[in-house]
Amino acid sequence: MAEQDDELRAMATHRGLKLVKSRRRKAGGDFGLYGLKDAGGAEVFGFGADGLTADADAIRDFLRGGMRSDWSTSVETTPGPKRAAKPKPAPKPKPASPPKPRFKPEVANLLRDLPEAKEGEAFTDLLKRPGLRIERIVSRGQATPEDAPMVQDWDEWVVLLEGAAGIRIEDSAEVRLGPGDHLLIQAGQKHWVTWTARDRPSVWLAVHLDG
Repeated sequence: MAEQDDELRAMATHRGLKLVKSRRRKAGGDFGLYGLKDAGGAEVFGFGADGLTADADAIRDFLRGGMRSDWSTSVETTPGPKRAAKPKPAPKPKPASPPKPRFKPEVANLLRDLPEAKEGEAFTDLLKRPGLRIERIVSRGQATPEDAPMVQDWDEWVVLLEGAAGIRIEDSAEVRLGPGDHLLIQAGQKHWVTWTARDRPSVWLAVHLDG
């Protein structure tokens, strides 16, 4: 019996409690029963109106249940091994700034700042490359003399950008040209500009193709 008391007392002490055992030998009393008090002397388990009520097994079950409860709470509240923090995604690279332009294109307008062309047609070369020449022609009332047709050794593609004009190619009738009209004059073909508008400039774009 003493060994049992020592066991229960040790278990209670481990729980921070004090084991109380009745020693009153009274018929129908609480002799041999136990109770538990806390460190301040307050009754915790095994106390009734007529004295102690818990036998040794009840005390063991209470203390073991308390230990299991404490162990469970400890497991739930004790932090486990720290998980490695997820690496932060690398910041998206900023879009590269567009490179600064190294030159500024020169923009010109074929229909702006036109020459008067009252004394004669005005010819302006716009582009020259091997086998290619592009020019602007401005007319105002001029025409090709009948006895001095134009003829060249290369093909010429011509478009009328503004104004009005008539043109005749060898062995053909005269055709009237308005803005946007264009035609091809082949190498060796005689041709005449039969008339151009007198009240406004007529602007031609001629592409000379050599070879």
